[in-house]
Amino acid sequence: MLNNAWKKFIHVSKTNWIIRTIVAILIIILFTISLIRFLSIPKVESQNLNIRKNPSPYAKVIGNVERGQSLHVIKKNKNTGWWKIKINNQKGWVASWLINKEKYNAKNSDNIAETTIVLDPGHGGSDAGTLSAEDDKMEKVYTLKTALKVYHELQNLNANVLLTRDSDKYVPLANRAYLSYASKANLFISFHFNSSNGMYNANGYQVFKYHKNADTFANIIDKKFENLPMENRKVDFGNYYVLRNNTQPAVLLEMGFMDNTHDFKLIKSDAYQQKIASDVRMAVQEYFKD
Repeated sequence: MLNNAWKKFIHVSKTNWIIRTIVAILIIILFTISLIRFLSIPKVESQNLNIRKNPSPYAKVIGNVERGQSLHVIKKNKNTGWWKIKINNQKGWVASWLINKEKYNAKNSDNIAETTIVLDPGHGGSDAGTLSAEDDKMEKVYTLKTALKVYHELQNLNANVLLTRDSDKYVPLANRAYLSYASKANLFISFHFNSSNGMYNANGYQVFKYHKNADTFANIIDKKFENLPMENRKVDFGNYYVLRNNTQPAVLLEMGFMDNTHDFKLIKSDAYQQKIASDVRMAVQEYFKD
């Protein structure tokens, strides 16, 4: 019997061989595609995720996804990070940046984790910003150092934190404002240090805002900064591009004067930068408090 089967096999026509080969290749391709799709289905590694009616931390919670469940992703918004999913015949939105955070549990967390915050270290690259009194230290260095400390503070709250720059590079003002718009940021915070244009007699920190939607956060963060060893120059209107052309709640922080000896001693210190970062984190927590 085996002998007859072998004879039939080796005497198959060339045409049939080609057909069988093509069919086999197609089967392998289809199997590979199915396997890739199966392996690429995201699984929830956090303890629990909210499903919201709309892609916003303020939207109604309509369900939850537990650890180990697979997500059928219908749509991904690469700008905001929100994914539209379907699970158990229910459609809704989840904050994708929380999927792999193993310790995150929506049931006992505040909604800060589902917010997007854009941090804007002022200047950079060919734009040095203002200079210290000796003209040897550049503002751009300290705006980045400070913003990175804030970044780590907010990352610890599981928020989706975006930086307009994370290195010494030039970023046009329009790009900074656009990132805030495209990501639908819940907050935009721009970091700067001031100058008295050679007078050397001005000092202190100040919070600027432009649109009404920034009033609440501007007042909260100004209050948190009262523990800083600097004069409080109070909240004021600031006609700056990154505020004026920003649709999201946006503030610009001037955290001391580069050309003031007292202020600059603080500005260049890690301790002062970390104090700013801690105060910003507390202000964010208060702003998003349920």
